[in-house]
Amino acid sequence: MRFSLNFVKEFLDLDIRAKDLAQSLTMAGMEVEYLEKVASDWIFDIEVTTNRYDWLSVVGVSKEIAAVTGRNFKLKTPHSFKKPILKEKNIVIKDKKDCPYYIGRLIRNVNLKATPLTIKDLVTNCGISSINNVVDITNYCMLKWGNPLHVFDADKIEGDICIRRANKNETFLGIDEKNRVLTSENLVIADSKKIIALAGVMGAKNTEVSKSTRNIFLEAAIFSPLVVRRSRRAAGLDTESSYRFERRVSSEYLEYASCEAMSLIIKESKAADFAGFKAVGKVETIKNKEIKISILELNDYLGAEFKKVKVKQILKNLGCRLKEPSKDSLTVFAPSERFDLEEAVDIYEELARIYGYDKIKPQIPSLAALLGEDLAKDSRRKSYHLKNNLRKHLTLYKFKEIITFSLENSQQQKSCGFEDTISILNPLRSQENSLRSSLLLGMLKTIQYNLNRNQKNINFYEIADIYNKTKQGFLESSVLSLGSSGCQDEFFYLKGSVSEVLKFFNINKFTFKEGKSSYLRDCLAIVVNGKEVGVLGRVSTDICRIFDLKKDTFFAQMDLEALLVLSQEKKYKPFSAFPAISRDISIILKNDLYFKAIERVIKEKSNYLFGLKIVDTYKGKDIPANSQAFTLRIFYQSQSKTLTASEVDGFHNAIREALSRTDGVRLR
Repeated sequence: MRFSLNFVKEFLDLDIRAKDLAQSLTMAGMEVEYLEKVASDWIFDIEVTTNRYDWLSVVGVSKEIAAVTGRNFKLKTPHSFKKPILKEKNIVIKDKKDCPYYIGRLIRNVNLKATPLTIKDLVTNCGISSINNVVDITNYCMLKWGNPLHVFDADKIEGDICIRRANKNETFLGIDEKNRVLTSENLVIADSKKIIALAGVMGAKNTEVSKSTRNIFLEAAIFSPLVVRRSRRAAGLDTESSYRFERRVSSEYLEYASCEAMSLIIKESKAADFAGFKAVGKVETIKNKEIKISILELNDYLGAEFKKVKVKQILKNLGCRLKEPSKDSLTVFAPSERFDLEEAVDIYEELARIYGYDKIKPQIPSLAALLGEDLAKDSRRKSYHLKNNLRKHLTLYKFKEIITFSLENSQQQKSCGFEDTISILNPLRSQENSLRSSLLLGMLKTIQYNLNRNQKNINFYEIADIYNKTKQGFLESSVLSLGSSGCQDEFFYLKGSVSEVLKFFNINKFTFKEGKSSYLRDCLAIVVNGKEVGVLGRVSTDICRIFDLKKDTFFAQMDLEALLVLSQEKKYKPFSAFPAISRDISIILKNDLYFKAIERVIKEKSNYLFGLKIVDTYKGKDIPANSQAFTLRIFYQSQSKTLTASEVDGFHNAIREALSRTDGVRLR
C-alpha cells in the first residue's frame, strides 16, 4: 500500500526525516519497500501483512507512526448526519451474513468539476487516478478511513435497492467496460431491473457517475470478507475496494467515512444538499478484548528488562486502555480495530517490536519457557530430546536428514495405496491438494532427485508428522522414515538400521514378521510386544515406475509416538577391564529357518556371551540348494576376570552341540 507523508501530517505533527521514519517503521514490522519524493511530499510503499488490515488506512498508519515515534495521536471525527430519513427508496439485504450493514445517502444538485489540489494530490500520490471531485472525494475518504465507498448516479437507479447473490448467467458490465457472466458466488447490488454493482468490488457502467450526473446515491457498507474474496476471484477482478473488504473493514469508521465524504461533496458542490439517509442491518458491536499480562512473565518471555512505566507508555501509544490490578500485572483493553491481539503473547510481541528488536539482547531461549515449568514430567520435553538425539544417532549410520512438504498430490497418494486422504478445500496448486498420509512420497521424490544427479550410496531419513482420518476424527502423528538406494545390501543395511533405532529407544525385544503393504514388496512388519510399530521393505516396481526410479529403492517407516511409549529407561554398565576372546562356528542353515532362532540358541548357552556377528556367507558347491552357509564369530568376555582358553572352549563346545541338535542346522 502507498501512503503520503503529507496525508499523515493531517493527524500528526512530524519533524522526522522520511528516510529515518522508513527505517523505524521497517524495524517495527511495517516494512517500507519503496520510498519516493514527489514535489513537496514523500510517498511510502509498505507491505501490509494479513493480520494488519488497519494499515490499509491513513488513520491506521498514523496510529502506528505515533506509537513508533512516541507521538500523541488525536483523532478528529466528522459530524454525523442521520436526518432526514430517505423515503424514496427501500434497501433490502437478502442475507445479513453477506452484508451485515448498509448505509445509503442521497445528495441532490451535485456539480461535477475538477478536484481541489489539496485532495487530488493526496489521492494521486497514494496511487489512485483522479476522475472528478465526487469520485476523488470517495477515494480520499477510503484512503483516510480504510472503508471503501461507492457513488451511483441516483437518477439511473430504477426502484428499490437489493443486496443479493447473482442469478446463474446474469451479466455484469463494469465501469472497466468489460462484460462478465456471474454465478451464485457473486454478491451484487441491484435495483428492480438490473445489477448496478459487484458488491465490494466494482460499480456497473449503467449507473456510473458522469458529467451529466446531478443527483448521487452514496453507498457505505460492511461485506463478508470471504464472500468478497470468492466473488472477486470468480469475476477475475482485483480492486482497491476488494483488497480492503477481503481483509475486513472497520464498522466503527464506516459512518465516519460516509459522513466526511458527504460533507466534502456538499462543500465542493455549493448547490448540493443532503436529501436523505437510510441504514439497514446492524453494526457489529466490538468489545475491547481484555488481556491480562504480567511484567515478570513479559521479561522472562522476551529475555528483557522492561519497566512497568515503559510498558504503559508503549501500550497507550498503541491505543490500548489499561487497568492495574496489581504491582506486577496490567489488564490491557485492545483497540477495536486490532483483531490480531488475542492473548498475552500478542501484547508481548507488540511491546518488543515498538521498543525495538535490536535493543533486546540476543540469547538462547530457555527450554523451560518453551516447554513448560514441570520439565521432568513433560512428555513434550522427552519427545524433543529423543528426536534430537535420534538425529545424531542416525547420522552415525551415514543417514542424511531430509525435510519434505506436508502437502502432496491426492492422485499420487492413491496410486501408492493411500485412499482416504485429507483434502485441502482451497489448494493453491493441484500438485499439493491433500495432507500426506505417509512420508513415502517425499522420500521417493528426494531419492529420485539425487539419483538423477548421479548420486550414489543414498541413505536418507526424515522425522515429521503425517495426517490420517480415523473414526474419532483427524489424527496427526509423528513418524520416522528411512530410505536407501544405490548401496550394497540395501535391504539388510536398512533392516539393521531399524534394529539400531529400536535399540536406541532401549527396545530389545522386537521381531520382524512377514507383513503386507500396498507400496512395498518383501515387506516386513516391525513388531514390539505384539504391536506393529512400522514396516520396511523394497518399494514395489509399479511405484518405482511412477516416480521414475531406475534402481531398487528400500523404505521403512516407524511410529515414533508408539516407540516413545514402549521405550525403556536406559541403564548403563561399566566396560569390562578384561579382554574379549572370539571363536568361529561355520554352519549350513536351511532357507526356511529364521536366523533369529540361531541367535536364541547361542544366547541361551553362555553367560559370558559378549556378542556375535556374521563374518562370511556362502552358496554354491557342497551346499544344498535350499540352504546357505554362514560363518559366525562369537565373542566371550567376563566382567570380573580373564577367561582361560579352556573355559572359552567349554562354552563354545556347548553352543556347537546345541546348534547341532537344532532342526535345519548342520555344522561344517
